Amino acid sequence: MHLLLSQVTQAADRLPVIPVEKYSAEQKQAVAQYEAVRKAPIFGPFEVMLHSPAMMSNAREVGDYMKAGSAIPRNLAELAILYIARDWNQDYVWYQHLPLALKAGLTQAHVDALGIGQKPANMSDDEDAVYAFVTELVRNRQVSDQSYDRINRRFGSKGVVDLTSLTAFYVHLSMQLNVAQFKLPPGAAGVPRRAEAAKP
Repeated sequence: MHLLLSQVTQAADRLPVIPVEKYSAEQKQAVAQYEAVRKAPIFGPFEVMLHSPAMMSNAREVGDYMKAGSAIPRNLAELAILYIARDWNQDYVWYQHLPLALKAGLTQAHVDALGIGQKPANMSDDEDAVYAFVTELVRNRQVSDQSYDRINRRFGSKGVVDLTSLTAFYVHLSMQLNVAQFKLPPGAAGVPRRAEAAKP
């Protein structure tokens, strides 16, 4: 799947995908390390960040941890990621993670609500705790004692750090993709767009 995405996605002229034949020695090494660890070619934000290969490698390591070592279960991580994609209007992150969120156990109703910037109904206690934590962190730049305590009681101090880092990581990826004006594959759907207010 990643091979197909790598072949069909293109960035705008700002930070275009670098052809393999034009890789520098540092870029070749970074890509080789990426492919050795992930068993797939680079794609999406990592294609953008390859313009700074050391940054790309560091981001890949953080992403690997988020997938394999985080205290936050996958369904809750995907809820947070979709929230961030909506908040940043980041089409590629939304496109990549919507199917992953459904596979991890989020309902279509939850995804639909997140897509239009609304709090999903009928969330589990864990989902509600993660939603509250990420919402406060993104909107208020801090987290209330109540929201902190809910995550800390459920996932421990490691979970607090991991959820904070997950939020920051996907804000980082969204920033990279937005700056690059990274495009979706033809026909792919990104973040649902709110209908413009009717003119008076």
